[in-house]
Amino acid sequence: MKKFPSIQALRGVALLGVIAFHVLSIEKKYSGGDLLLPEFLSLGQSGVDLFFVISGFIMVTVTKSRFMLPREVIRFLWGRLTRIYPTYWFYFFLTLTVFLIKPDWVNSSQEHQAQLISSFLLLPSHRLPLVMVAWSLIHELWFYLVFSIFLNFRECFLPPSLLIWGTIVVVVNLLVTVTDFSGIALIALHAYSLEFIIGALVALFFYQEHTANPSTRNAILIIVLVPSFGFPIIHAFDILAKEGLVRACVVGTLYGFLVYSVAALEKSNGFSLPKPLQFLGDISYTVYLSHVLVLSAIGRLWLTATPSPNGLLDNALACLAMLTAVVSYGWVGYRLIEYPLLQISHRLRARWFDHGCRDTPKPALHADAARLKPMA
Repeated sequence: MKKFPSIQALRGVALLGVIAFHVLSIEKKYSGGDLLLPEFLSLGQSGVDLFFVISGFIMVTVTKSRFMLPREVIRFLWGRLTRIYPTYWFYFFLTLTVFLIKPDWVNSSQEHQAQLISSFLLLPSHRLPLVMVAWSLIHELWFYLVFSIFLNFRECFLPPSLLIWGTIVVVVNLLVTVTDFSGIALIALHAYSLEFIIGALVALFFYQEHTANPSTRNAILIIVLVPSFGFPIIHAFDILAKEGLVRACVVGTLYGFLVYSVAALEKSNGFSLPKPLQFLGDISYTVYLSHVLVLSAIGRLWLTATPSPNGLLDNALACLAMLTAVVSYGWVGYRLIEYPLLQISHRLRARWFDHGCRDTPKPALHADAARLKPMA
């Protein structure tokens, strides 16, 4: 199976956006009023939208020729669930420990309340989970569940199945306000599903045998236009504040073009985005789960060190310290926690699902599994 280092690098781009968004929030909270970072960085929250589009693209990539094989459905679910839960549980218990010792440090936006059981299992709820950023994982798990159902049918049924799923989501969101639904219905019918569907449809189009890939010039033009033209439109019309069809369709479509162009450029010319971004993509899951805790800790140290406004120099130093600490811990956490857990998962999967199964394609490690190989 083809690997796409640039898709992994796009994960790094998405991660940087999410970090920038939260660093902006930390600066507003602890700087004493003087601000260095521009409000434009609030667009970084759309990194989650990019993660969803990438997820849809990768799900199609890893399941090619694996449809209508019962063992593959189980294998798929095993891979997805063990990709999410073990590492997440480590940060759940870490956050829970902080919550029990210093409850005012966790979930301040929800008056320091959390539903522990639903947070532990990542069950749908109207409240944010204890690990605040894990709300996106609940959507991911829903994507995986629906996709595992599609795996039980012929692969040729996947495009119409995705279109039917997307149509249902669009119609329901046009007719009613889904935020009034129960937690389960809210996740099932949320417009974020459209971003996953867009990513999957992009992959299906990309893998069509007779699809003409865009020229190098056009691919580069799209990659340039998404941030230079698309981002100002998103910011000007405050699209990210519109939690629904508008955000999913506009932002999801922009990122769909971006993912397609990056993949096509790499396929045709062997071009890949810079290796530092690929590195960030490798450690993105650990950083995503841990960065709020790390940023909050640095923010409180910042407040202690400079309790009154002190110009913008301390802002610059604090922002640099936050980025350094987030990435440094991300690398350590990946090597010591996420990577070993993924190795165990893959060994068990090979033992339980691959042994003696000649008709099942041999699994390939790729970007979605964080490209399990030692880091230099």
